Amino acid sequence: MPVSTRFRRCCAVLVAALLLAWPMLATPMHAAGADGRAELRAALKQADAQYRTTLKTLETRGREETSAEVARLRAAFGAIIDQFEANRAAFAGDQDYSGLFMQLDASILGVMIVVDIGSREAARDALTAIGGTLSALSARLAPPE
Repeated sequence: MPVSTRFRRCCAVLVAALLLAWPMLATPMHAAGADGRAELRAALKQADAQYRTTLKTLETRGREETSAEVARLRAAFGAIIDQFEANRAAFAGDQDYSGLFMQLDASILGVMIVVDIGSREAARDALTAIGGTLSALSARLAPPE
């Protein structure tokens, strides 16, 4: 049998095998993407709850307690970044989340500095902006209706 005939047969067998395996190959990737978004939404929900706690603490407690809550907010935000990094393929083609996450982290660090300085009003303003960004991010990642 000539080499070109064997090559064509091998290619045909390979294409047939890939076509038969396609449903098994495609489904886990889609499911992983859906799971990744669900896990990220859960992390966002947790961060939003921590944001609200931080804001309430800012209004009712002292600098040390507020500083501790901002540190917890940053940790909750770290979980968002971890979920995004673990499921980056699920977000292919979406907005530049990496840049957005970098801005949010810088904003949280700014809040930490402002709280340590003792400016409650500036901390409130910075936290309000973070809350708006978290809300917009949650809306963007909401499951399709």
